[in-house]
Amino acid sequence: MTNLKTPWTVRKSETLIAIKNAETTEEISAINEVQSNFDFEALICHVVIGVSISNRQKVYETDKEMFVNVLSMYLLKIEKWRIPEDAFKLAFDHRSIEYIYEQDLTTAFASGLRADLEALSRITYLPTDWKEKDIKRAVSNSDVIGLIYLALLRKKFYSGATQLIDTGFVRIRHILVGCKILQDVSDDKKNEQIQRETSQRLKLYFTERATLITGFIHEATSNNDSVENELGESINHAGRLLVNHGYLEDAIKTKNKAFLDNKTVTDILNKMWYGEEKSFFRKVGLFILLALIHPFVMPILMINITAPPLKWLYQKYNLPFMKAFIQMLGYLTFLLVYSYMLLFKFQEIDYTHYALIGWMSSLGFNELKQAIVSARRKRLRRYICNVWNLLDWTVMIVYACGMLLLLEYPIPSRIILVLTFILLSIRILNMFSLSEYLGPKLVIIQKMFKDTFAFLIILSVIMMSYSVSFHSLNHQKSEFVWAEIERVMQHGFWMLLEQKQEYESECTIDTVEDIWTVCPTVGQRIAPYLKALYGLIAVILLLNLLIAIYSDTYQKVNYACKFHWSQLTTDFLEEYSIETIFPIHLQLLVLPFGLAHFVIWCVKYCYMYSNKRGRSMNKIQQGVHYDRSNSSESEGEQLKKNPMFVRVFLYNADYDLKLKSTEEAERNAAARSKGKIEITEEDKLTKLQNQMDVMNRELKDQQKRNDEKLQIQMEDQRTRNDEMLKLVQENMKINNNNMSEIRYVIKTQFRHNTKKERQPVYTQL
Repeated sequence: MTNLKTPWTVRKSETLIAIKNAETTEEISAINEVQSNFDFEALICHVVIGVSISNRQKVYETDKEMFVNVLSMYLLKIEKWRIPEDAFKLAFDHRSIEYIYEQDLTTAFASGLRADLEALSRITYLPTDWKEKDIKRAVSNSDVIGLIYLALLRKKFYSGATQLIDTGFVRIRHILVGCKILQDVSDDKKNEQIQRETSQRLKLYFTERATLITGFIHEATSNNDSVENELGESINHAGRLLVNHGYLEDAIKTKNKAFLDNKTVTDILNKMWYGEEKSFFRKVGLFILLALIHPFVMPILMINITAPPLKWLYQKYNLPFMKAFIQMLGYLTFLLVYSYMLLFKFQEIDYTHYALIGWMSSLGFNELKQAIVSARRKRLRRYICNVWNLLDWTVMIVYACGMLLLLEYPIPSRIILVLTFILLSIRILNMFSLSEYLGPKLVIIQKMFKDTFAFLIILSVIMMSYSVSFHSLNHQKSEFVWAEIERVMQHGFWMLLEQKQEYESECTIDTVEDIWTVCPTVGQRIAPYLKALYGLIAVILLLNLLIAIYSDTYQKVNYACKFHWSQLTTDFLEEYSIETIFPIHLQLLVLPFGLAHFVIWCVKYCYMYSNKRGRSMNKIQQGVHYDRSNSSESEGEQLKKNPMFVRVFLYNADYDLKLKSTEEAERNAAARSKGKIEITEEDKLTKLQNQMDVMNRELKDQQKRNDEKLQIQMEDQRTRNDEMLKLVQENMKINNNNMSEIRYVIKTQFRHNTKKERQPVYTQL
């Protein structure tokens, strides 16, 4: 027995209900004769699922989970899945993917499952020759509900994917990856216009769902500070999901501009950067003041950070924006001192040289610490591939070479140190990328270098041909020296930047010996025309072509630079969230304090370990048994697991922790977002269009069946016609034989009659 509202909640009927007046009851011969708006196909599926759930034994000697799995996937594909999550506790598995793709796992892996697993597991490369057991293990380790959602989008069951999201089972990461699938469908010109528009509308709908879940997580975190770290700071679950768990990076890779520009996401990132959701301009004065007094305050913080006034200062200096701001001020101060040394104190070894050496030593110690931390976090390859880290090591090596040559070889040393200054000036541009106004512009310039490099190749060939030809026509005698080669190349290069006039002397010599050396030759008379031709090609044509290329590149890159700049700011946020509060120029001062705290921690740890061991031995002797299997480490203790000196002097070791409370917050927010977004009129039109598509498919199937029947009938008729034709041909053959015999008889009779008529005449004659 069941009901139409919750058909999966079945129960066994104990009594047989007798129908009174059975003779007068109207007979129903087919299901489609029942007057009801409920879909009986879905009703039967729900009832079978309910029976499978309620019956603990095997149904029809088959595992009952198979019924729940396959029928649920079927109901999802036709948008009629109504079973809530708490109605059954059976988890879906890899077979769900097979039921949606209607293929085995290896074929589904090649049809899009491989790309989905790469996006979800953050593995840059998956082998294409995986066996089915490997794919099954990878699917089992992932969130199967999310993979079901992505499989529905791959097979274009958009209504089922929408229904699955509305149930609150799908997380933010899967939604963002699904938006990328919809964007690919929208960009594919082979699809119909209405299908592309539908995918674009669904992308906006799913993005709104992801931002809604993020907003609920942020709201719950703001209202409930249940989990705190050792310094009493509440854990920002929304920020950890966006940055630590990589959801923001997923939005950048999928180019989901709507998610990045959402106010909720922006407020969360502002709180992580500046400590508050709103604009930080109210705290500009406080930030500047803290940055100016940091050389006097931070040495005190190296001793203690738990005292009430020092704790507040540590929390302010621990903001990523403050770390980046103080780091930038340190770079600018170093460049000013470095330029002062190059201009005024180059050959004198004084305090400026010692200050620069100390800053470079601090930079080397900081880079070595970053390499060790990257190796500990299993991100050493990422550190090595970072261009700015390679530039830092190059700066230190070049500076060391310049300082070693300073006393013996001052001129080469000056050149090398000038090169170091140029590299440091380029390095500080990376710090300016944090600005919302300067960052995208720097990204555009970086992307335009590729077009500039291709243009310079073409320009170099034309400039070389002009320079050699022009110099050869004007100067008949040249020597193979470096000065002459520079003079040759100057003709074409300087003409692009400025018009360099060359004044030629008039021919005033009358003697024959000097006329060939002073008077212009034929080549010198042709050279101005060659110069004009070069100016027409290089200055007018090529430079204007470069401007046109830059304009086109700017339009293409301007839209994508938002995502590149977002990636830069995300990397900066991760970098400065892990970094300690102490900038580069204080790293040498940090080293002795860090070693002292390490020694104190070792002594305290040994003392606590010995006391703990003694207490446990006393409990054992007293008969008190402590079962570790029943104890669970709280998240507060997990946050305190790493020593304080590691987080203060080395790096923030709590950054990579995957907290269960964060996952629980996302799960609760996803369930809370159930049914919060209403379907727009366009989505209603989409549903009507889907219904029309179903009707069209049914009509096509009916027409196909009619065509098959007609073809069979035509084949039968053709067979019968062939048999009739064969019978007629046989009859005609028989008739022809009979006619031949009749003609023979008639001919014989005619001859006989003719002979009888002639006989009397012969007799008379």
